[in-house]
Amino acid sequence: MKAYLRVLHALLLLVPVMAMAGPHYVASRDWGSFIWLSTYLDAGQTYTFETRDLTGTSPDTVLHVLRDRSGWSQVAVGDDCAGATRSCVTFVAPDSGYYRVWVRAYADGRGGTASLYRNGTLLLANQPFGGVPVAFSWKAKETFRANSTTPNAGDHLLFLLRSNTEFLQLDDDSGPKAYPRVVATTTQNAGAQRVVVGRYPGSTGTASFVHDEELWSTVFDDNDGDEDGLSDALEPLVGLNAEETDSDGDMVPDALELFGNDGFSFSEWGSPTARDIYVEVDWMQHPTNPYLTRQPYPALVADAAAVFAQDSGVRLHAFIDGTLPWYEVVCYGACSGGVDFYTLKGSSFSTANPERRPYFHYVMWAYKHTSSTSCSSGRAEMLGNDVIISMGCWSSPSAGEQRGTFIHELGHNLALDHNGNDVVNQYSVVHDSVMNYRYQLTGVSNSGWYSYSRGSNGCASCGTSPKAACAACRDGFLGCSYPGCGACDCDVNEWGSLALDFLDDGDADDGTGPVKGRTLLARYAPDDKGGPARLQPFVPHAERPAEARREAVRRKRELLLARGQVEGRDFQVSADGTVLYAECP
Repeated sequence: MKAYLRVLHALLLLVPVMAMAGPHYVASRDWGSFIWLSTYLDAGQTYTFETRDLTGTSPDTVLHVLRDRSGWSQVAVGDDCAGATRSCVTFVAPDSGYYRVWVRAYADGRGGTASLYRNGTLLLANQPFGGVPVAFSWKAKETFRANSTTPNAGDHLLFLLRSNTEFLQLDDDSGPKAYPRVVATTTQNAGAQRVVVGRYPGSTGTASFVHDEELWSTVFDDNDGDEDGLSDALEPLVGLNAEETDSDGDMVPDALELFGNDGFSFSEWGSPTARDIYVEVDWMQHPTNPYLTRQPYPALVADAAAVFAQDSGVRLHAFIDGTLPWYEVVCYGACSGGVDFYTLKGSSFSTANPERRPYFHYVMWAYKHTSSTSCSSGRAEMLGNDVIISMGCWSSPSAGEQRGTFIHELGHNLALDHNGNDVVNQYSVVHDSVMNYRYQLTGVSNSGWYSYSRGSNGCASCGTSPKAACAACRDGFLGCSYPGCGACDCDVNEWGSLALDFLDDGDADDGTGPVKGRTLLARYAPDDKGGPARLQPFVPHAERPAEARREAVRRKRELLLARGQVEGRDFQVSADGTVLYAECP
């Protein structure tokens, strides 16, 4: 039946009398700022508002006076004034109260600066004005959004107009994370209808524009085949796969990356067409002895992101979030004299932004792990989302040592191993990767660049390798297909081997990705404008029961073995079977 409805839908869209406008999408751009002034006016008084002193390449203002009486209406509007591109309007105030004077650009590229006067008195001098009209028709109940694409910036407004001067509706912050979201109350199918997008005065940043009428306003219930909250007609415009809820395979759903959500907004940081990795870092602060505190250096985030930006098609977004209570030892699970990682995580992981939990890796910057005698630099889940950085045996770890260890341990989360470089003084010079112990702390080939390996299928014979015994070169995963592959020391194309689908079990209960095969619409909640506007986060975060974690470990173990990785060398399984991890010296 679902397939039949899809065919019927497509056929009916070809009939001219039922043809719909189709969705619209404008990629991230600078829309310019409005002049948006609140001013008190007295009933029965005559007022003249005008723009003067226009500057810009070809500045052209339009001036609207609006009033909010349980809904916005237009009191007066002026375009050209005395044959010039400045604007003026004279009217008698119908009642007393606060009015809004809205000054925008007539068209894209016609913005600049202007001064605003009331009855000949200067109110604002040389203020930027802009805004961009997007012209098309629409039907009642169709939805328009402007979604910020600049982190923590970009307060935008949306206006619907019947013509270039006839105001219909506006919205400031009804959408996710106070993005503007307008649901059309009337049908506008002829003439020069337009939506005008721009920023609130003083705001900076960029936004994308989305109009997707098919999903919510048509009579068809089969226009969202993958049930991700984006119609099949919109997804190709945005570069997405209409059959996938996560087109770029980074474990963040397309709808979240395009529309954002309340609190932390993925649309500001990520993209539905580019793979993104998100990491939260919390660190332990000793209450009295600063020499025991292990805190990541301030530039860690930017430095690590630069490695990913230069060397891969994956974008790293790391956040040094906050402090943790100090413990000398952290363990995956309960341990004598130490704290349980999962207990501490449960009370500290994204407490202010719980909507991040299903999609973020969690890094605990600690002192030591497992025991007070251990000098291991870290332990990380393989194909997981949890990491312990433990550089307690370094009296003052350098920025490079911290950066290398951070990227190294994150690599384990992404299914990278040591390529056989696990035995002291038997480290390869061929494997140019931060995953190689030879280069973890000093940088690849001592260059100071802490990166995974690009790999070149290059192999060196055992005689030229410093390793006492060669690492077995696994066909397929390492891609080394030269003769004698079993007795050579190979480089690895690790950037091509990253596994962002780090659980591969379709379960989000442990905070590591969306539930596959379940409609995202079920996680929307109606907003005050009608229709699903906000994706609901998975809260509260809770680690799964031991048996469920053992089943996840079993699936991860099978996947790693299928990739050619060796248990006991490339990864370990805890004695109770609940954690699959790699441990580093």
